[in-house]
Amino acid sequence: MKNSQNEDPNSAPTYTSCSGKIRACVWESKEANGIRHKILISRFFKKNDSWQRGRTFYADELAMVVEAVSKAQQWIQGRKRQLEFADHREPAGT
Repeated sequence: MKNSQNEDPNSAPTYTSCSGKIRACVWESKEANGIRHKILISRFFKKNDSWQRGRTFYADELAMVVEAVSKAQQWIQGRKRQLEFADHREPAGT
């Protein structure tokens, strides 16, 4: 499968959620103002015996898109809480 220009071909996603043939991949990047998350939503289908990735969705696939995105959003919120906790922890022994 061809990499989109939105993906870093040298790194795997930090998190991936799936619902049926829909996949939401999350990349995490460190920037000057903190950690940012980028999400790529794809639909996988088979054409001529090879797997393809699409960026458009049929109306009957929207519930799967919502589910995959919701799982990704929940993971991102948990990750942000985890990072905030790590930033605000007091040094051991105090």
